[in-house]
Amino acid sequence: MKRLLYLLISSVVVLMFVGSFCTAYADELESQKDATFQKSYLKGEIKYKVDKSNLNKYKDKLTLGLAEIIRTWDYTANVYETIHDYTPIQEYIDSTEKYKGSARVNKKGGLENYTAGLPFPDPKTGIEVMYNYEYKYSGDDFWWTTFQFNSISATGKIKVIKSNYKRLAYQGRLTLGTIPNPDKVELKEILAFTYPEDIAGLALLTVRYQDGTKADDAWMYIPTIRRIRRISTAQRSDTFGGTDYTWDDARGLSGKIAGYNWTMIGKKEMIVPYHALSNDYRFKGKTPHPDDIRYELREVWIVDGVNKERDYSYGKIRFYIDPDSWAICASDHWDRRGTLWKYNEVGLVVDKKDHVMFQYYQNMFDLIAKRSTLSTKTALKTNLGLKETDFTTTKLQSQSR
Repeated sequence: MKRLLYLLISSVVVLMFVGSFCTAYADELESQKDATFQKSYLKGEIKYKVDKSNLNKYKDKLTLGLAEIIRTWDYTANVYETIHDYTPIQEYIDSTEKYKGSARVNKKGGLENYTAGLPFPDPKTGIEVMYNYEYKYSGDDFWWTTFQFNSISATGKIKVIKSNYKRLAYQGRLTLGTIPNPDKVELKEILAFTYPEDIAGLALLTVRYQDGTKADDAWMYIPTIRRIRRISTAQRSDTFGGTDYTWDDARGLSGKIAGYNWTMIGKKEMIVPYHALSNDYRFKGKTPHPDDIRYELREVWIVDGVNKERDYSYGKIRFYIDPDSWAICASDHWDRRGTLWKYNEVGLVVDKKDHVMFQYYQNMFDLIAKRSTLSTKTALKTNLGLKETDFTTTKLQSQSR
């Protein structure tokens, strides 16, 4: 019965998204200025360019997906000097040292004995790297006031959806005080859609628990029927709204770490996207404009993940993770047949005021269908003092306003 309800609601949501996409075109794609975006310290000359003419020279330093879009999409990667400019707040650094050696992974893949800071300062396994990603410093709460999806079809047509995203952490809180947590919640989050008009008001509340084997709880407010419905989170690898993203692709990976089998590939210097260079969302053909993306030669952790669910859409995902911020820089995605299917890359920005390294854009390339979706996240606000009452089903109806 729950699965039937989920499928019914999913069908309604997809139809709403697809219908909306048909009316939102490139002339509605706005350049948004963001006070948190600072690029003055990133000025510098391009050291070299990687394109089809010299692809073989740099191929062993490229992610498989980046090499593919250079080879088949006539894309160019501009490589700049490597800049190490991120450190978390001192409280996070102190907590990492204080609790070093306490956290551990249990037999089911769950994280135990974690209090605050980086769980595994010297990771030995793939799952330890991924828990470092999950618990990288992101503030006690944060709010992306604009979270925009720009879907670029194979013919170059751009379609737009706008939303906002709020997140409240229950674990690892360092600046705003602890929250009573009898249900052992890890985090709560709300994704609320604001544009186009016919989906404005649609909002999804998710509750994730510290127990890595316990399923998320989720509720959706559907404005067309003015009802809140509890939904299943079993189909997190489904794409949504005509985009190239699955629900688990958000933030690089929003799936449960314990839901995957992880393999450590190692640490290697790779050419990966790092600092975003622009807050004007420009496109060149079917890709974001290469002049807006700063690629750097950086040493990254490489980890493969295979979801434990047999019907999960991806056969394998390879993540490239920055050891300075523990953010995902890029990922390669295979289908169930073992064919390289998608490539995801992330542009990062340092918020020097709050010491947060946050995603400024995320671009998912469908290498088979020859299309992509660019999501842009602007005006990040952290440590706002968001309340538990902001993350309840009774609040869902007002979240998109």
